[in-house]
Amino acid sequence: MPNFCAAPNCTRKSTQSDLAFFRFPRDPERCRIWVENCRRADLEAKTSDQLNKHYRLCAKHFDPAMVCKTVSI
Repeated sequence: MPNFCAAPNCTRKSTQSDLAFFRFPRDPERCRIWVENCRRADLEAKTSDQLNKHYRLCAKHFDPAMVCKTVSI
C-alpha cells in the first residue's frame, strides 16, 4: 500500500518516487510541532499515535541537513 504525503497540496506518493517518507513522531510535543508546521487543521484533533500510524510527510518538506542518511549499529 503506498504512502501519501500529508503536506497540503503535495501529491507525492511512495509508489511514484524514490523519496523517503517520514512518520509523524510518537512524542506528543514533537508531533504537535510537525502538525503546526504542516498547517493542516484537520490533523490537530488526532493523537500522536494515530498520526504516527497513518500519516507521512515526504522528504521534500525537510531541509536535507535534517535527514540522517546513515544507520548506526
